[in-house]
Amino acid sequence: MTRPRRPARSAAVATARAHPRAAGAGRLRLAAMLALLPACPLTQAATAGAPLPRVMSTNLCADALLLSLADPAQIVSVSRKSQDTGRSSQAALARRFPANDGSAEEVIAARPDVVLASRRWQARHQAALFERYGIRVVTVPFPTDWQGIYTSTLKIGGEIGRREAAQARVADVQARIARMQAASARPSALYLRPNGGTAGAGTYVDAVFQAAGVRNHASDSGRKGWGRVALEEVVANPPQLFITSNLVNDGAYARGGFARHPQMQALLAARPVIRLENNDWGCSNWQLVEAVEEIAARLRRLEQAAK
Repeated sequence: MTRPRRPARSAAVATARAHPRAAGAGRLRLAAMLALLPACPLTQAATAGAPLPRVMSTNLCADALLLSLADPAQIVSVSRKSQDTGRSSQAALARRFPANDGSAEEVIAARPDVVLASRRWQARHQAALFERYGIRVVTVPFPTDWQGIYTSTLKIGGEIGRREAAQARVADVQARIARMQAASARPSALYLRPNGGTAGAGTYVDAVFQAAGVRNHASDSGRKGWGRVALEEVVANPPQLFITSNLVNDGAYARGGFARHPQMQALLAARPVIRLENNDWGCSNWQLVEAVEEIAARLRRLEQAAK
């Protein structure tokens, strides 16, 4: 009786059995070739549809970026201060989300994918602790000029999976600032807090002044960075106008001694004062464009009144 003949083995199978190392090398070459091929539409769709990271912010400035860039569904929590109308113009929006006091325990309990925090907050807590729970801490920059603000906006947008929203925000701010450049008059202005605090060159205040069309009296006087002016200095060389802010921290009576001095009161009564009503002035981010617009609008009204 004749046995049925077995199917002939392919050359590849025969080679694989006879030379297992050669077969392994072939498989590696095949994998390498596949890796060079473009991803199929299904793979691309899966990547594009990846869920956004869950994000938590722990201070006012981080809150402002998160609330303005994130998809609401990815916001885990914002700082309690951002829900205060005296501190944030986004308080109504912030109240839609759980509040936190910025403690490490709250972060671990909430288990976000990303935490937006300041350098000081990050320095107080061990990064390894959060890494253990799969939580990534992203430091929110504190830029001093518009280019830095654009860069930090894009950085945070990228970190939370919202780069396109960040790009749109930057484009909007750039267009709004470009419109401000048309201002003709450039009076000298001194930024003044009730305690005598001011800001010279290399600060976001200086960047705002330049965009709004005013000269920074402090930087013109040679001042750099943040500091205080002496009463005698202001009286001897006063600016054409003063710009003050509506910061909650400046509301305490003890902080206002400089502004209450009779000579200072006389100067403030004799010269125009632009009081910024926007309470987001304390953060160095895209919202500073609102201060630019506020100053520019007040300048136009002052010019019209002087005619």
